[in-house]
Amino acid sequence: MDPKVGNLRPPAPKRWGSTPSIVRVSEQSVPMTWYHIIPYSLLRDVWNRLVDQHISTQLPAARVAIRQYISLADPHLVGLDELVDRIRAENTTQRRAGHNTLRPLDTAEANQLAAAAVWPAWDVVEGPSARSDDKRDQSLDRFTAGLTAIELGQMRGIERLFSAFTTFSKANQFRSSNQGVAAATSLSVLSQSMTSEREALSRDLPIRFRAEMWSTDGSAWTKRRATEAAAMP
Repeated sequence: MDPKVGNLRPPAPKRWGSTPSIVRVSEQSVPMTWYHIIPYSLLRDVWNRLVDQHISTQLPAARVAIRQYISLADPHLVGLDELVDRIRAENTTQRRAGHNTLRPLDTAEANQLAAAAVWPAWDVVEGPSARSDDKRDQSLDRFTAGLTAIELGQMRGIERLFSAFTTFSKANQFRSSNQGVAAATSLSVLSQSMTSEREALSRDLPIRFRAEMWSTDGSAWTKRRATEAAAMP
């Protein structure tokens, strides 16, 4: 089965806890939700293109890049190398020629890969669902206030990766007579970017709700800016 992500967003990992949760803040019950930092749509598009290139080409860089991506998204995925190899069972040309002896992914395995690809823990923050400054999947949703030093490093790494993902996504929209070379170069650059950010993005769970990361006017919530946090007594 093809592990690309379709129109429906896969559910967040159950090991993160129930969603939406309810958090008590100043004697009020505040419903929570998960927010992507790099937009879900960009994660989905990058993953789907990596899957397409891994299936449809023989480029070694395609396998390297998709393995880098999924291991960055979920470093604890069991049997990663076998799963990555079996994605190529969807190559119908090789299957017809009898050259493909790989067993296709079953539905559960394909869904597991798809969910991991769009729900990396380092890309998610828990926050109030009644939020007035929600980016709504349109742009980078970077947080600056109320973070630890490690989390600030994580945000900087995510910002750099967002730039690399955007470049990769746009580059793959073009076609040329030198397509193979261009695709291999694009894949290699993306792999290098993911390798560079691996340490900064090493975390097993999202950033949970902390009041110092948020502001509220009593009805809606917004991200607190670093300048606002610095001005607090």
